[in-house]
Amino acid sequence: MKKNLALIFLSLVLGGCSSNLKYEKNLITAKKLFELHGQEDLEGQKKLISKEIKSVLPIYGSEPVGYESYIQMLKGYQELFNNIKYTAEVWLPGTDRNGKLDGSVRTYGNWTAVHSITGKELDLNGYWYFNFDDNGLIVEQGDFFDVGGMINAVYDINEYDELINIAQLSVKNKSKEEIDDFCEYYQKRINELEPDVFCWKFFRSGKNKITLIERYKNEAAALNHIKNISPGGLMEKDFGPFVDNFQIDYLTYYGDPSKQFKDVLKGFGIKTYYFNSISGFSK
Repeated sequence: MKKNLALIFLSLVLGGCSSNLKYEKNLITAKKLFELHGQEDLEGQKKLISKEIKSVLPIYGSEPVGYESYIQMLKGYQELFNNIKYTAEVWLPGTDRNGKLDGSVRTYGNWTAVHSITGKELDLNGYWYFNFDDNGLIVEQGDFFDVGGMINAVYDINEYDELINIAQLSVKNKSKEEIDDFCEYYQKRINELEPDVFCWKFFRSGKNKITLIERYKNEAAALNHIKNISPGGLMEKDFGPFVDNFQIDYLTYYGDPSKQFKDVLKGFGIKTYYFNSISGFSK
């Protein structure tokens, strides 16, 4: 009996040591990924990431994304922000569903950066986790933070009574190349025809899912866009292909649109959420 207990104890010790060794190795990789993010070294980051990665996004209604979308997300952050820096509150070992150490890595901490367009400073607290494959590459990664708060912090929401819309779209039986080409074309048309649209950016946010961020100088600019895509408008012929490429799942407006604006949107029958501003200023 004593011999059996000794063997059980030894196996637990050895198992714990093995998990701890994996964690120590994987911890170096996780820290390196964040360090390279601050250096905007995307190619270096790619060497740490499995082609089978699944990334969980902090966007309501989004699905886990794969390798290409995750890489594009990293690239997007690096294009939008300067002086990116992560300060960890703590790094922790993770466990499997049974509470057993499995070599995964967890961290709570704070990202700081400066938005490259508005010059506003980011001060973002959150939680991130990393799971690894047998080769020590990151095979699953998750972000948990207030994405709406981040947008409020770095964009000039209150300037000119600005309106921001985050539209969640589903791709309609189109190839990646077709979607990429259309997005490139459509944003150029917006930029050419609508000077009071401050931002128009497409992001991949899940399998066959697109997140579109629109920023309008004010409500009038948003209504002008609706007029342009309506019958007889400047972009009537462009909006037809938009509908062929995408289904609009829902819209989320940040700002203070009037009842008239909401009534206009209601006429389209699209699920729409509104988040009103409380106070603040823009510089």
